[in-house]
Amino acid sequence: MRIRVLGCSGGSAPDRQPSCYLLDNGVSIDAGALAAALSIEDQQTIRHVFLTHAHWDHVRDLPLHTINRSPDLPALVIHGLPATMEDIRTHLMNDRVWFSAFELPSPNAPYVASETISPGETVVCGGYKFTAIEMPHTVPAIGYLVDDGEASVMLCADTGGGGFMKTLPTTCSPLKAVFLETSFPNAMRDFAEMTGHLTPEMLGEEVECLPDDVQIIATHMKPGFETLLSKQLAALGRPNLSACADGDVLEF
Repeated sequence: MRIRVLGCSGGSAPDRQPSCYLLDNGVSIDAGALAAALSIEDQQTIRHVFLTHAHWDHVRDLPLHTINRSPDLPALVIHGLPATMEDIRTHLMNDRVWFSAFELPSPNAPYVASETISPGETVVCGGYKFTAIEMPHTVPAIGYLVDDGEASVMLCADTGGGGFMKTLPTTCSPLKAVFLETSFPNAMRDFAEMTGHLTPEMLGEEVECLPDDVQIIATHMKPGFETLLSKQLAALGRPNLSACADGDVLEF
């Protein structure tokens, strides 16, 4: 399994793109950097986007990527929770802040199509099995357990934790890595809990149940906190823990 990190920031700043992870066969998880991090030519290869939730830093580039697509391409299929898809239709592609890509240029041949997915449901797409895992957050959110038949990787949404790692399905291929957010420093734990995010300490608590051979990949650091967060992650003393960066290509 090959994952290209188009963006892994918890915000946006120079050299920091919001959440977006590209798999082979034109499949993306989240769309925060789908237009900014890919050439126009590469954007034509995208066929599916699996959204974790509707917050801006995870959907930012959906409108721009949509207009960058050739009109000759099949509709871009967006997968997500029913609540997420409703938010996209109501607040983003609503014919007010952006054109209604779900109906244009015609309802029979739109730029964008939607497929809903529920927690616990598995979808086969692009040679992968995507199982939706419910994530505690301030809005409905899911992460995706991605299985290529030889290995599986958990790409989490924004989350406040809650021990969901202990409930991951055990019928998938061997778990090789978990992408897990760490947004705020330890001193901001109260704010992190209030906003449905993790600190490095909280991340450490969430991954205690995982075997040592599972890679823990920290993501979603808020701009300006990266240096402190990296130090606090290192202080956890977990040798299989590292932070990813925009442009990383990871193979499992």
